[in-house]
Amino acid sequence: MIRNNTLQGFNISIIVLSGIALAYVAYPLVTLLVFVEPTELPHAILRPQLTNALILSIFSATVSTLVVCMFGVPLSYFLARFKDFPGKFILRIIVIVPLVLPPLASGALLLGVFGPYSPIVKTFPAVEFTQSVLGIIIAQTYVASPFMILASQAAFESVDESYENIARVLGKSRFETFFKVSLPMAKTGIVIGLILSWVRAIGELGATMMMAYNPHTISIQIFEDNAIGGLRSAVPDIILAIVLSLIAVLVFYITRRRQRQDILRLQW
Repeated sequence: MIRNNTLQGFNISIIVLSGIALAYVAYPLVTLLVFVEPTELPHAILRPQLTNALILSIFSATVSTLVVCMFGVPLSYFLARFKDFPGKFILRIIVIVPLVLPPLASGALLLGVFGPYSPIVKTFPAVEFTQSVLGIIIAQTYVASPFMILASQAAFESVDESYENIARVLGKSRFETFFKVSLPMAKTGIVIGLILSWVRAIGELGATMMMAYNPHTISIQIFEDNAIGGLRSAVPDIILAIVLSLIAVLVFYITRRRQRQDILRLQW
């Protein structure tokens, strides 16, 4: 009887605390409806400034995610498979730094590298590293990189090295083993890293403001509309950002579901 009462009390506590957490997350979304003007919403969403910002955000986030994937996946494999070498701890810290730094600080660091007086700019004077689409991509790539690297590293670490060893024994080269064994077996974690990186790039504000306030991404457009006209002016921007996020979340859950199905299939 005491055990049942304790279990019931525990369940009630978990349900109440979970309800409070869900209400805290959901309530701002509900209150957003107060500021929506149904008759003006279509016109506000279709205005050129917002549609251009949305297209630019999707394009730049996609490019930055592909860049992160191109260089981050090899790095994550290196961290997962080369386990003992001098300075690995420092390398891990470097990878995590963009994740823990305030975005404005990340942007300031990037300005030190790509600002007007940096050696890179002096070497390539014709390239617009700041206040350009390139500047946006640079900022997004930097802040999104940990999500790709850490997710892919975890995926590679979950792959049994014996499969790679068998492939090597059968005469496959390291490149063949990587592309035909390691990558396919870690693909779900890599896809999750891609999704997380893309979402992070879409939502990036601080570093992007430092590197390229213009042209506007969707996040900067939200910031500017709210600063000029208040929350009511920013509502259409926020709705589009929510839609993008929901699409990414849907892809994420589909990927996770397929991962669970693959695991269950292997267990059977």
